[in-house]
Order: sequence, then structure tokens, then C-alpha cells
Amino acid sequence: MAALTRIWGAVAALGAALIALAVGAAAVPWIAVPMVAAGIGQAVIAVAALRGTRWHPGIVLVPLLLPTIVWLGALLAVPEAASSLPMAPLLAESTLALGAAALLLLRRTHDDEPRPIHTVLGLLSSAAVVATIATTALAGTNAGQFAQPHGEHGIAVEEHSSH
Repeated sequence: MAALTRIWGAVAALGAALIALAVGAAAVPWIAVPMVAAGIGQAVIAVAALRGTRWHPGIVLVPLLLPTIVWLGALLAVPEAASSLPMAPLLAESTLALGAAALLLLRRTHDDEPRPIHTVLGLLSSAAVVATIATTALAGTNAGQFAQPHGEHGIAVEEHSSH
């Protein structure tokens, strides 16, 4: 069960990283720098967790908690500047990051590897949940607002009738 918990935490951290990077890409510099740094850190934590690496809790918590601390601090310190931040994506990022922190820091007494089918099902279920949350959140970011709707990209082929 510890391996499945680690997989779920890693996938949640990866979803949080994508959202933090997307929000940071369009933010003012004093918010963008810590958001992008945290997004990179979250991605590193996710990859390391998938590889089975266990780090000190402080190393795991800093990138996972930093975006939440930054946007909550911005709301309290400079509410007029923080009003331009996309709140729904930030809430989704915080939910995924805090969930990832809890799952990755959960210590089990035994670490038996699950059977392959359990691993695949665990990975698929966590990916489905995180993809749903992250896709919705990414659509609410600045990058998501300029994304091309599905079916409208590529070469358009018009059918002509010979009548």
C-alpha cells in the first residue's frame, strides 16, 4: 500500500506542478518567480517519488507548500494586486499540492510492492482524478484562456459537391 500511496502522491504533485507553472507564467514577477520555482520543485518531487526516492520532509514540503503560501500572502499583503490571480486554479493547485504532501509524507511500517495490476489501476485512477482537476484548472489560467478549442486547429478540409 505504501507504493500506491507514493504513486498517488507523485501524480498529485505533478498536477500541482503543471498548474503552478501555468499560473506563474502569467503572473507579476514577485509572484511568478516563486510559483515557477515551486512548479519545477514539485515536478522534481513527483519524478523522484515515482522512482521511489524518499527525501527529508522539509525538502518535500517547501515546493509543495510554497505556492499556497505565496498566493495567500499576496491576498493578505496586497489584495488589489492579488485580485488579478486566477483563484480557481490556485485553489486546485493547493488541493493537489497539500494532498500530495500528505500522501508522500505518510509513513508506512512495511513497504511491500503491490501486484502489477494494483499498480496499474492505482496509477490510472490517480491520473484520471488529477487530470480532471488539472485540466479544469489549466483552462482557468492565462494560457488556458488563449488555448485553441479542440477541433479548430489543423488544416480544414472542405468537401465540395459535384452537383
